[in-house]
Amino acid sequence: MVGHPVLDLVGCYAYSPHKVGRDVGELCGLAPIGVTATDDLEALLALAPDCVSYMAYRPNFDHLERILESGVNIVSTMYMMAGFGYGEEATHRLRDACLRGGSSLYASGIYPGHAPMVALAASAMCSRIERLSILESLDIKGYANEQMFRAQGFDLHPDDPTASQACEAACGSFKDQIPVLARAFGLPIDRVGFRVEFATANQDTDLGFMPVRKGHIAGFKGTVSGDRNGRPLIECSFVWKLGEDMTPNWPVTHGYVIDLDGDPGVRVRLEPQGEHFDGTTTTAMPAVNAIPQVCAAPPGIVNLTGLPLVRAAHQFRP
Repeated sequence: MVGHPVLDLVGCYAYSPHKVGRDVGELCGLAPIGVTATDDLEALLALAPDCVSYMAYRPNFDHLERILESGVNIVSTMYMMAGFGYGEEATHRLRDACLRGGSSLYASGIYPGHAPMVALAASAMCSRIERLSILESLDIKGYANEQMFRAQGFDLHPDDPTASQACEAACGSFKDQIPVLARAFGLPIDRVGFRVEFATANQDTDLGFMPVRKGHIAGFKGTVSGDRNGRPLIECSFVWKLGEDMTPNWPVTHGYVIDLDGDPGVRVRLEPQGEHFDGTTTTAMPAVNAIPQVCAAPPGIVNLTGLPLVRAAHQFRP
């Protein structure tokens, strides 16, 4: 947000005590900007912001409810807040807070979020659609997040019954994306399915931020699907790998592949112009760039079908 042409950063909440009281610019590796991080939510709301960019590791529903009922909009990269991934009670709590405050909550990211929005745009070229598949295929070893990777099931033994459960739990955002896409296409679905395969490390590997033991999970290949009459019609698929030394060693596209099977069949690729996407930027910006539209949206939880096409307006800087 710092330097964004139409957004002004007025405050920042710090979850880590050692960040409280420090300049936000310095925390981001920039020059000081005159905004100090705080852990006082009420002090931030007193600044009367139009919108909060909420990017916590896990949601604090007391905070979220307080923000929304105060009339402040929220954009977030925690996609499960847009559906029922945290349970019906949490979803209804957030929705009701929006209605009380006249605020809107929007969750996005690169996937789920922006890649499905691209799929919807591409579908306008089709006269008949038989299946939609969106694939995220990445070697993620460059993202040093041991907490997240262990929660997904990396480094568990493939025979561990919790491995598949952990991976499926990590796909909650995909599960919430499926009914959004189904509604956008006017497609009734019977169930949301899940399937996954494991790849195991060929040797003990030290990634610098965590080890992966030989014979333990170093990669996942799976799909969350929207099924009708036993046939998957909408698929959110993924290949996540920590390195290359594993069996099987699935290829990765280092990006996103959208396939619309039908008449005509359409393929769209979202891939970096270098070796890898900057995953943090491509995750954050679909939410940040949506802020003006979310502020103008009607109260409630809005999704990709509830906003005009999100784009990087005002970001051309020749």
